[in-house]
Amino acid sequence: MKMRAEDEVERLLSQATAERARGNFLAARRLLEQALEKAPNRADIYEMLGDVYRGVADLEAALTCYRRAHELAPERKSAEEKLADTLLALNPPPPLEEVPFLPKNPNLAVAFSAVLPGAGQIYNEQWLKGIVMMGITFLALGYFLQFYHQIRAKMLLPSLEQVQRQLQQASMGEILLVLLAGLTAFAVWTWSILDAYLTARRYQQLRQKPTAEGGQSS
Repeated sequence: MKMRAEDEVERLLSQATAERARGNFLAARRLLEQALEKAPNRADIYEMLGDVYRGVADLEAALTCYRRAHELAPERKSAEEKLADTLLALNPPPPLEEVPFLPKNPNLAVAFSAVLPGAGQIYNEQWLKGIVMMGITFLALGYFLQFYHQIRAKMLLPSLEQVQRQLQQASMGEILLVLLAGLTAFAVWTWSILDAYLTARRYQQLRQKPTAEGGQSS
């Protein structure tokens, strides 16, 4: 009777393998569950069932099966490796932040951004951010200065009545746009300085971290 049960389990495993190869994961799962009813302590069946669950992207169920297979047969390397891979897939490590090859000085980054907005970002090798900051600042500042020069030209008109008439022609929308342009230029410039300092400081800390960890481990 015992041989017949073992033969039945092997038959179910063979059919499950064939169904899995055809892509019939549901049929393979049912066959493996039937095999587990007859042999509940077979680590290889749990491992195969984990493969089936992973084939349909059910990583939680696959993890449960691989963990059970590892508990039943700790020496089974394939189940241990699949358990580790599934855990990694469910809990991927956070991406490591790339650190520029050359060290960055926060004070130098601030100086660059103070002279030219976006220059500190370029110094920190954040090319796109630096170019965008430069573009926004120059556009906003250019619009503001253009309107300012127009106002000064109007102020130089010989007649006070002509000055008042010219100023009245400027709509409230234009005045608000000028104020917004000035504020935008100031805000981006300030942000450029602060961001350049914080980014360079973070890069500095990231470069020092491996050294500190190495000193602690030794």
